[in-house]
Amino acid sequence: MLDAVLADLVELDNTSKLQIVQERRLLAEAGHISYADLLPVLDKLAKEESYLVVSAVSQVISALERFIDEGTEAETAFKALVAKLARHNYDRLGFEAKDGESDEDELVRQLAVSMMIRSNDAEASQVASQIFAAHKENLAGLPAAIRSQVLINEMKHHETKDLLALYLDTYTHATDAVFKRQLAAALAYSTDADNIQNLIASWKDKFVVKPQDLSAWYFQFLSHQATQETAWSWARENWAWIKAALGGDMSFDSFVILPAHVFKTQQRLAEYKEFFEPQLSDLALSRNIGMGIKDIAARVDLINREKAAVEAVVLQYGNA
Repeated sequence: MLDAVLADLVELDNTSKLQIVQERRLLAEAGHISYADLLPVLDKLAKEESYLVVSAVSQVISALERFIDEGTEAETAFKALVAKLARHNYDRLGFEAKDGESDEDELVRQLAVSMMIRSNDAEASQVASQIFAAHKENLAGLPAAIRSQVLINEMKHHETKDLLALYLDTYTHATDAVFKRQLAAALAYSTDADNIQNLIASWKDKFVVKPQDLSAWYFQFLSHQATQETAWSWARENWAWIKAALGGDMSFDSFVILPAHVFKTQQRLAEYKEFFEPQLSDLALSRNIGMGIKDIAARVDLINREKAAVEAVVLQYGNA
């Protein structure tokens, strides 16, 4: 079946390609096929230029990323694979828009640049830093399609206390909600322990982070290995404050839901249960706590079941 699909895949129209990628991903999510079986499909689509198809490929990459641990040989191979899948469109489109290109090219550029920055490609990182330097005095003036990735790249590769202060000051004075979210997302790439502590300490200052924006920061900081422990500890230690600040707000239950979207280890599952099970009597939270425990347990089970197979195929394709 898969061989038949792969044999003709490149010849199909874009809608059919999209359907096949989505179908394979949904089959993997339902447990009917292994996530490892998605990689041969992706490998055939490295030169696709349609936003529909590139976007579907990007979604599969995100789905596979949960099986990859930071600092491993598999991560190195995964990043090489991501760069390989983005290279054609990145070489074709680059960072900056050109006269006469289509709206679709602009959308594909966003995905291609995002994948290249995600892969830590040295050349793309260098170009992003040059663009950052040219806009350092006015970060809001960065081209909208690549602004998020330029901000992230700078924090990933050139983190300093000054850069942190620049992002945080810009965030405090910005009025554009999208730009603010991009700055918060970039700050979550900090790997310096002092910087991370200082950033998380600012969450209680409503003149820096408005209470209604706090859950977005929390999600970003939970999503990275270097910041997750500090953010998760902060939430547990400051639970009474979070409840007081957000108790009447719709976003309060997101502090139960968000860790359940992210956590993927047995240790985090145990910590989640230890902290939240005593609160099951709180009717406002009990349903989300129950669902959260099930979510994390299912993810831990999935990773235990499929991790070795995914890593093996990632090493095969990433190093090819």
